[in-house]
Amino acid sequence: MEKLIASIADKVGIEADVAEKAVGIMLSLVRSDGDQSAVPELMQALPGADALADAHGGGGGGGLLGALGGALGGGAMAAFGKLTQTGLSTDQIKTVGEQLFEHAKEQAGEPLVKKVVSTIPGLGPYV
Repeated sequence: MEKLIASIADKVGIEADVAEKAVGIMLSLVRSDGDQSAVPELMQALPGADALADAHGGGGGGGLLGALGGALGGGAMAAFGKLTQTGLSTDQIKTVGEQLFEHAKEQAGEPLVKKVVSTIPGLGPYV
């Protein structure tokens, strides 16, 4: 995961700790809202993914965006709220997602990644 985080930080132009947090938030969303029949296999194919999800996931985003995410039942909305709280722009969040899911496809295969992510509203364009 360290190599992926460094690559994302470089590509997006952010600090490594922000990239780590963003990846952790996204992995937490995938783990909680993805196709539960395939999530364990995907997480196992990404060494360190569970630890990052544990460290940076959990609970919804704070403030208005977090409340909206909860009201809409959207884990993706709550995750977006948390991601914007890190200071990332929408374009930067998109790039982090693209890089993360490209890495996941390389490690676990595109069919598995699509199966997991297809059940999460709003993440389809990333895979």
